Amino acid sequence: MIINEKPIFICDKHHHVLKFWYSQKSENLYLLTFDHHTDLHRAYQGELNKFPYKAKNQNDWDLEQRKLLETLIENDFKDINLLHHDEHIDASILLNIFEKILVYSYDSYCNKPKRVYCITDKEYENQKVINNYNYPDSDYVIESEMLINNFKKIEVCNLGVDVWIDNFILDIDLDFFKTKKSINPENVDFFKYLISKCKAITIATEPTFVNSLKEDEDLNSEYLLESLLNLIKTV
Repeated sequence: MIINEKPIFICDKHHHVLKFWYSQKSENLYLLTFDHHTDLHRAYQGELNKFPYKAKNQNDWDLEQRKLLETLIENDFKDINLLHHDEHIDASILLNIFEKILVYSYDSYCNKPKRVYCITDKEYENQKVINNYNYPDSDYVIESEMLINNFKKIEVCNLGVDVWIDNFILDIDLDFFKTKKSINPENVDFFKYLISKCKAITIATEPTFVNSLKEDEDLNSEYLLESLLNLIKTV
């Protein structure tokens, strides 16, 4: 789908965005993802845990992971379902798709400091993934003042908006929106600015998670997708 000359890829399961991301691979490409969850589990973590044996050591585990990734590329992502819904970002790192990844989420990943930097008072050690987690009022998750204030926190990583704004993919999991007002705030200028500047947009509808996390009884992924696409059309 293309809206206002902007490529848009839509899927139900979030990990299915990986093929599109790979097709957009370019130098110094960044990812900005809005999601309730961080989706930062290791690539093929779920699949490798199914194996009838346990890897003897980390090197064995890493080798099996690399084999699965190589097969994924060779088969043009036909085996994408061997990757689970929260493992696609780590896969994108291993495939060198992005320079840096900015995760804007409710959830956090502070227990994995070597792989992920969570915006805290700890020193940034040049991790590939920056997790800007927060717990805002559900109605105001993309309201301009809220976003601008939270994005300023990323500057601690020397990643002010000016660093990545001209070459990034905007990724949105609809479970980020928990109320009807959240997708229709009064001031959405900054979010529209992100839409206008991004190279492409990926949207995961994730109806099961939308349903389990929603705060408005009549909210569903169909409503959120229609509202988001209408918003994109206004940019």
